[in-house]
Order: sequence, then C-alpha cells, then structure tokens
Amino acid sequence: MSFDDLPPLPPLIHPDAPGYAARALQRSRDAQAERPTALDLRYGDDYWQKLDIYLARERVREALPILAFLHGGAWSNGCKEWMGFMAPPVVELPALFVAVSYRRAPDAAIEQQAEDCAAALAWIWRNAASYGGDPNRIFLGGHSAGGHLASLATLRADLRRAQGLPEDVVKGCFPVSAAFDLRESANSAPARWKRIAAAIGRHGDATALSPILHVAGNTTPFVLAWGEADFPEIARQGRAMAAALRAQPGEVDAVELTGLSHFDASARAGDAQFEWTRRVRARLAGAAITRVA
Repeated sequence: MSFDDLPPLPPLIHPDAPGYAARALQRSRDAQAERPTALDLRYGDDYWQKLDIYLARERVREALPILAFLHGGAWSNGCKEWMGFMAPPVVELPALFVAVSYRRAPDAAIEQQAEDCAAALAWIWRNAASYGGDPNRIFLGGHSAGGHLASLATLRADLRRAQGLPEDVVKGCFPVSAAFDLRESANSAPARWKRIAAAIGRHGDATALSPILHVAGNTTPFVLAWGEADFPEIARQGRAMAAALRAQPGEVDAVELTGLSHFDASARAGDAQFEWTRRVRARLAGAAITRVA
C-alpha cells in the first residue's frame, strides 16, 4: 500500500481538519484494498513527487478518461493518501482516478508546488496509455489548496509549456473549496491563512499565483464548488471566480453545496450520489471515446 512509508504529517491548522484527515486516510486504505491500483509512481525525485492510480476492475476496449486530483492542506500539509477515498465512484464509470502528492511549504514555495502539479500532469499525459487511460481525456481537480493548484495548472500556459504539454491537455477543471485570489488570502486575519505569505515566496508572487488573474481567454470547462458553510473568504472567492470565468469563452458550472463545511465538501466526494460527484462523473462520461486498437 502507498501508506507503508508515509511519514507523520505536521499538525493541522483548523480544529476540524484532524478528524477529516483521519477519516479520509481510513477510507483511502479501504479503497486501495478493494480495487486494483498502481501506487507510489514517481514523477520527480522528491519523496512527495508521487502519484497513485486507481484502476477499473476490468480492462475494457476503450481508453478511459482520467481524473487527477490534488489534496488540500493549506499548501503545507496533506498527501495523496487523503484523496483515495474518492476513487470508487470514478473507477466504476469506468475511468481512472489519480491521487497526486506535491512538495509542501515551507520546503517548497507555492510556485514550486504549481510546477509539481504541471509535472504530474505531464507524467500522466505521457504514461496514461500504459494504464488504460486516454491522454486526450485528462481532467484535473483538487480540494482547498489542491483546487487552487489545479486551477493554476489549468489557466497558466507557462506551466504547461515548461512541461511540453498540449495547450488543451486539461479537458475540465474541478476545484472544490479553493482559494482563487492569494492577494486577499495572504493579508487576511484568520490563522488558517498565516502560512500563505511564507509559502508564496518572493515578493509579488501573489499575483502570479492567483488563478482569478489568469482567466483571460479561458476555454477549459470548469466546475466550481464550495460549501454553504465554508470559510467566508472561500465562498466569496468562489463566487468571484465563477463570475470571472463566465466572462470568458469556456463553460462554467458553479454549485454551493447545501449545508456543507469546508471539509464536508470534500468528504462527501466519495459518494456517487453526492451532487458534486454526479456532476463530475457526467463530465467524465460525456467526453468522446477514443478506441483502443
């Protein structure tokens, strides 16, 4: 299992976060035990530059769509093992689910984390066919900090160009409870944002690292989601990001998840009947099928 050498994680910021992480880890252990996987695949040299692939139970004649998903943790915590619980409703489509780890602050600035996400995306694009996946049907998402990074990798062409990726490699982006404007977040009062300024790195990067400032001309479909009881700045930035994206050519779907907190919005994603999961499954299933020779 990918848990075998997982080191202890640092203390979590929010009081609700440890319970969320513990439940996610147990559910991900269950997911790994119940279905075929390819674990701890390296896309870089650092310990955290790894990904897990959750495979369909049976190989089919079609190359399958792929959902790659990035964990949260305020850019300074978390791991791919938090996200494996999301795999069952994805692989049942069938599709591939890929959980991605990346370097964390303070060892890596957010710009380096965004580069990691683009590097993981490039690894998936180049190696998808070996696992029955379709490199022309890659979708990217993430929760919290992971949703922010997924949005950056989707919207900043320079990150993709540095990895030799096609312009349209991401066929849909699905950020959940994500921050989209780090200029605001880095200066806000709550303790959960205090680590952001250090993680941003050199002065001025908050602009480069704010997805809402990189939407011009976007054509990639987005499904944005946040909890009705989410952190106020997350809900506010989600609404602002939806408005900014709707002014561009790409399709935008935005949903406020009734009654859910920042952590519940993620925890429910392992349920096939959950509103967000149904929308994402429909997007994965709706893309054109590429036949395997």
